[in-house]
Amino acid sequence: MDKTWNLPLGNADFESIRANNFIFADKTRIIYELITKQTPFFLSRPRRFGKTLLLSVLRSIFEGRKDLFKGLWIYDQKDFNWDPSPVIHLSMGATGCNTAEKLNSRLRRKVLDIAKEESIEIVDDGPSYDFERLIIGLHDKYGKKVAILIDEYDAPIIDNLNNKALAEEMRKELKDFYGSLKNCEKQRGFIFITGISRFAKTSIFSGLNNLSDLTLNEDYANILGFTSEEFDNLFKARMEAVLNYFISKKRYKEIKTVDDLKKRILEWYDGYSWEGESSVLNPWAVLSFFDRKEFGNFWLETGHPSFIAEMIKSGQINLSHLYNDNFFKESMNIIDIGDKLNLKALLFQAGYLTIARTERLEDGIKYFLNFPNLEVRASMAQLFLSLNRPIERPLLLKKQGKAILETLINRDASGFKLAFKSFIGNFSYRSFTYTENFYSMIFTLAITFSGQLCEPQKEVEGGVMDLHLRSRYGDDFVIEIKYVPFQSTEDDNSADEIKELMEKARDKAFEQIERNRYYFCFQGNGNKIYKTALVFGGRSAILIDFQEARNWRLEWDEYHNTYSVKSPNSDDK
Repeated sequence: MDKTWNLPLGNADFESIRANNFIFADKTRIIYELITKQTPFFLSRPRRFGKTLLLSVLRSIFEGRKDLFKGLWIYDQKDFNWDPSPVIHLSMGATGCNTAEKLNSRLRRKVLDIAKEESIEIVDDGPSYDFERLIIGLHDKYGKKVAILIDEYDAPIIDNLNNKALAEEMRKELKDFYGSLKNCEKQRGFIFITGISRFAKTSIFSGLNNLSDLTLNEDYANILGFTSEEFDNLFKARMEAVLNYFISKKRYKEIKTVDDLKKRILEWYDGYSWEGESSVLNPWAVLSFFDRKEFGNFWLETGHPSFIAEMIKSGQINLSHLYNDNFFKESMNIIDIGDKLNLKALLFQAGYLTIARTERLEDGIKYFLNFPNLEVRASMAQLFLSLNRPIERPLLLKKQGKAILETLINRDASGFKLAFKSFIGNFSYRSFTYTENFYSMIFTLAITFSGQLCEPQKEVEGGVMDLHLRSRYGDDFVIEIKYVPFQSTEDDNSADEIKELMEKARDKAFEQIERNRYYFCFQGNGNKIYKTALVFGGRSAILIDFQEARNWRLEWDEYHNTYSVKSPNSDDK
């Protein structure tokens, strides 16, 4: 790929991207498959993920702009029909409507503007009727079925989700508008609708009974975002340039090769999955990284849905819950306006959680969720902290996180206690219930702000360990967290009692790591492995201890005719 290709930050117009030598991931093979099926489609993806650009590509195809696709896969398909068709391209984003009346007016104006441009006479009789007459008018004018592209169909609802009554009014207005599609089956052709959230189809698109939802369709999981292969092809030259820049500026000293750089980029911006197997990188975040030449939370900088902030403020979103056992079933992947939203599905569709794995059941598919990457984990934490306790100096969190990481790597127990207590002071104790999950979350956040990746609830052969951390030197820390709930308050327990309870929990943590062989999978890389017991008691007691792990070994079991794992404490034979 030519290293002079530009970064299309903020540019979602396909014609402009092609004309100005911008980077573009060729998804036209997938698009070709969609167009040839001629089925109404719906796709939900988070903001800043390329939905608008996808519709711009589709529009160029239906307008017959073959010249724009030279060098792309679809250009060379001899059986593809490039004859132009009429297109209606509507974007519901950025309407700024806070009343149903304003939405009605904006919808009317959008339709009337297209009609005027196409010299189609329409009597202004409301957006629903006008939309229907526009579709019929375009069909009659060109003698071809009309392609309909609708971007961010749910924006007027999402923007007002904090006000359920108003959101419901918006839903009714949009349902009436989209209902026009039902009356134009003979005139309408290809339909593609995008949005952030998947509301019940019967409540919005009642006229499109055969609407095909691509959101969780594994065949289209990578239709947006950069796959690892696409990333390599598009950014190879820029990777080398950024690496040289880091070396010259003496930044990120642990990044010494292009492979090191790619690994760090994947940790920060990869991990979005819609079927639990393959994953893609956030395109906005990747482009922002190469533009600024630094790792940062670029996704959060572009804003977040207002309902997320309101849910955090009201306590509906507890950050500690997001780090543990999130899942929903396929039947639950519908967000409808009511007294209680499906919070996990909402956060997933908004891009704050992603599918880590799936489990097929008799009554559908069970989706297990997790944060996609370091950027989202840090962004969510930063958002949560800023709303619960405004932090004017975000660099303070990074500094405190790095201090915690350094004391851990150096196995400095005293320094760790001081650094961790300093970090936890950013959290209001009134906002949390002190549990093992809470302290696991706080520790993970601290490591996240340090710029290091920490894996909570890591699955290994022996079970699920609390946390795994690999230092920049390659050493592995297998961390088991325990919480000691004192019977009353810490003041009611003597120092000796507290010490005894904490040490018992520490011994239990070490025993659990050893019994379940949590560290066996990390052997063989030539670096050290540290079993780490992290014990919290009440709101202030902390005990951390380390034991260097000795290697387990494999021995041939003649009776079972296989290798078996032997404890390092076993006698040599």
